[in-house]
Amino acid sequence: MTGKPDEHRAAIPDVVWAPLAAGALLLVVGGIGLLAHQPLLFPSLGPTAFLQTETPDQPSARAYNSVVGHAMGLLAGFLAVWLFGASSAPSVLATHTLTSPRVWASALAIILTVLVGLLLRASHPPAAATTLLASLGGFPPTVRSAVTVMAGVLIVTALGELLRRWRLRQQGAG
Repeated sequence: MTGKPDEHRAAIPDVVWAPLAAGALLLVVGGIGLLAHQPLLFPSLGPTAFLQTETPDQPSARAYNSVVGHAMGLLAGFLAVWLFGASSAPSVLATHTLTSPRVWASALAIILTVLVGLLLRASHPPAAATTLLASLGGFPPTVRSAVTVMAGVLIVTALGELLRRWRLRQQGAG
């Protein structure tokens, strides 16, 4: 024994760890959402859980990137919807009808999300899904939507960060 505390432990293979940890994260946030009667679980949290559990060593998997990325993506989506007057256009997700204001809002929202992510060193690819959910009408541009979305992000991020750090220690990278 060389004195490393984790050396005698059998490592959990990635093929077991990542899917179970990602699924557990989504079950927890979904369960909290059910108890709170709030839609805390939404599509862009899946890729966030994926990054945290499958690639915990990547900068985009860090808590800072997750929180800032999703927050900026949501704000960029809301801003673009406002600038292009897209809030009066039907939600693409509800009607399956794509309108010009929603297309323009989506393009601007992605530009802003990527730009701000780079400037703040907060790149988080799942934030692009959050910005599209906002620009396409899945999240109406309201304070209530923002609070609900960010609550889901914070839950997944906090729990995912604990799992991410634990996994990095298990792998000897942290």
